[in-house]
Amino acid sequence: AGAAGGAGGAAEGGAPAGGESRRRLKLLFEQEERGPVTALAAMQGMLLCAVGQKISIWKAERGELRPAGFHYAGFTASCAATLGNYALLGDACRGLQLVAWSKEKKCFEARSQRRDAASAFACEMTLDEADPNPANGLRVFLADAGRNLRIYSYSRQDAESRSGTVLLPRAAFHLGAVANHFLRLSLPPRGAPPAA
Repeated sequence: AGAAGGAGGAAEGGAPAGGESRRRLKLLFEQEERGPVTALAAMQGMLLCAVGQKISIWKAERGELRPAGFHYAGFTASCAATLGNYALLGDACRGLQLVAWSKEKKCFEARSQRRDAASAFACEMTLDEADPNPANGLRVFLADAGRNLRIYSYSRQDAESRSGTVLLPRAAFHLGAVANHFLRLSLPPRGAPPAA
């Protein structure tokens, strides 16, 4: 598996179809893996890649991607999201795991998890800047197989979180439809004048 490109929009014989441009994707990196790539995410200028239970991180050096570290999640990662040095991994069967990349140790360190959640179809993280305690500001979103949106928080100070080892449930909504992707957007601060 790897990052590859094809001849998008080209008809048989390689000619562009119906006035489309001749732009093509170029293969930059190719790597054999022992299974399907189930999730990809960008993390601090590196590439996070999930192949079954193995989570690898690749770094670009001298025109090539080289392995920088790995982590065995203990489950098949179906989705991944990153924020800073944190990576959120969604389990194909049940649950979430939050890990942090240590640049000095060149490895992932387990931070928190949630094992009673349903199959993860999509996951995302964001910071809640309105929270007066910055340590409690990390919010985790999960779209599951039951067509639900679940929101969790990561907090090392809350007694229920067992020093941050358990993601705390904050809300759940039934969407009525399967969500398979989240998009994180930056919004203007509350009370800011609308853009012209």
